[in-house]
Amino acid sequence: MDLKDRDKMGKVALKLKIMPSEAGVDLEEMAKQAEQQLPEYAQLVKHEIVPIAFGLKALMLTIVMPDQSPDEMVEKIEKIEGVESVNIEDVSLI
Repeated sequence: MDLKDRDKMGKVALKLKIMPSEAGVDLEEMAKQAEQQLPEYAQLVKHEIVPIAFGLKALMLTIVMPDQSPDEMVEKIEKIEGVESVNIEDVSLI
């Protein structure tokens, strides 16, 4: 699929939950690195840090992208140092 066809597709808001490998990981820095890993067709529109339990926090990213598989993007984010896991929490058409 070329880039022109992507513009014709619907867009989705994708919400990712990123769990750090340990409590001391700098989640603001992780958010910056995740944004740098995004493909050109995806845009980070919001990030927030949410408490989980016992001092552990998760990074929540909201990304707008064409309605297509997010697998490539998730794999890139999983490779960031300090990332334990990446889960897709929500996908909604916009």
